[in-house]
Amino acid sequence: MNDLTNLPELTNEHYLTQLQNKLANRNLLDENRNLSLTDSSEQDFLEFFFLEKVFTIDRSLSPHTIKAYRSDAKTLLLFLTEHSLSFRDIGFPEVKAYNKFIKEKYASKSAIRKLEFFRRLLDFGYETQFYKSHLSTWISKPAAKKGHYIVEETAAEEAQTRVQVRELNQRDAEYLISFLPKIVKANRNREQLEKRNLLIGYLLYTTGLRASELLSLNWGSFRYNRQGYLYADVIGKGKKHRTIPIKEETKELLLDYRRSLGESVAIDPDDISPLFFALYNKKEPHKDKRRLTYPSLYKIVKEAVHLAGKHSKVSPHWFRHTFVTMLLENDVPLAVVKDWAGHSDISTTNIYLERVNQDNTHVHLQKVNLFR
Repeated sequence: MNDLTNLPELTNEHYLTQLQNKLANRNLLDENRNLSLTDSSEQDFLEFFFLEKVFTIDRSLSPHTIKAYRSDAKTLLLFLTEHSLSFRDIGFPEVKAYNKFIKEKYASKSAIRKLEFFRRLLDFGYETQFYKSHLSTWISKPAAKKGHYIVEETAAEEAQTRVQVRELNQRDAEYLISFLPKIVKANRNREQLEKRNLLIGYLLYTTGLRASELLSLNWGSFRYNRQGYLYADVIGKGKKHRTIPIKEETKELLLDYRRSLGESVAIDPDDISPLFFALYNKKEPHKDKRRLTYPSLYKIVKEAVHLAGKHSKVSPHWFRHTFVTMLLENDVPLAVVKDWAGHSDISTTNIYLERVNQDNTHVHLQKVNLFR
């Protein structure tokens, strides 16, 4: 991409002038001074689509979401290349063919996201006159499955599927956490690594933090409120801030972990050093703190899962689902759970509540006398 990608970085003083010049020089304005890509190159079309519809949004999205968008773009480009198509060639048949390809190849959640990316691209093309027809109207997304589930085939010859919730019960969660320290094989910094892994498990299980939120924690993210209780200030999806209370058991592990590193346990709001960082082969673990990465966190959890002999699909995110469900099972108000979990809409939280209520239907059934 050329220097148009630098436009958002320009000062307000120069932004308008340079944007006007670039658009005028490339004849990309119509008689109404609206962006028109009728006669533009495909390069211009893609450039403006990403600049106006992706990059501007991505500033508030997580690296994981940005990576997903790039994957969606790559999927579309590969499809077009394999069928010797250009973006100008896209019409009704191509939209239907790509729609069918995505729905057949990907699970519902991924298919919905990839088709949403395709819809946005087609809508942008229609808005800028690159496409003369409103092609996105022919996209049909698969039905979204509510909740957090894994769907597996029960048998190759059967159409029936088995649905499993992506969460743990309390006993399995505690059992799995107990294996996090046991996966440490290194002799150097063994104590610190064991305490770090145990703290990771407790934070995931007792706070409902997303993996990205956990890894973004600094020592300065913690603070005591006026009553003396420990809280963590978190920046979640969409750069939204929220505050999460820390259970006493987790707090003790946090302080114990800090002491094992030779770090102060005094809260310092200005300390931006990462809470979790790589410790292997470090003679002085408190120096050169390289923040723990998601692949490293994922590996830690997966190794514990393997050692514990639990469901192989368990990932760090399962603890978040477990936490939200346990809050609702213990009658924490829906609105409180929504804010605590950082859900953007209460309908997301309500999905958990619906399943909790379904699991409790036996309580109502026992009250009914069906036999005389």
